[in-house]
Amino acid sequence: MKSLRDICNHKPMHYVNTGMTIYEVVGEMSKNNVGAVPVLDDGGKLKGIFSERDLMTRCAAKRLNMEETKIDEVMTKGVILMEAHDSYNDCINIMKQENIRHMPVRDGEKLIGVVSMRDLMAEDAEEKKQEIENLNSYIYYYK
Repeated sequence: MKSLRDICNHKPMHYVNTGMTIYEVVGEMSKNNVGAVPVLDDGGKLKGIFSERDLMTRCAAKRLNMEETKIDEVMTKGVILMEAHDSYNDCINIMKQENIRHMPVRDGEKLIGVVSMRDLMAEDAEEKKQEIENLNSYIYYYK
């Protein structure tokens, strides 16, 4: 079973900085085609995460001025993190339990990426496909 490190190694990590406006952050998310971005301070420390859900519920629904409001005011704080050595299956279970779709992953103190439920479901499907192929080979070999 692949670790979260294995999954993060195949995708670039996109992030934004504290102090940016919602408008700037949404532009970065759109440009990079991601549904959530970690928010880091000047020292590279994780301060929060901002997702499409945050955009809808905390910004658009409240009619905030996205060109003036700072991301610090609307990001999700108190972020749950997974470790790089954790399995993708453990991550899926926590994401289901917490009803979240994006999970930051760290290796020690260093943030190495964000995995989405879509990333994890794709990995799970690939692993199950491989398992089926192995079982089919076993059945045909012993017929």
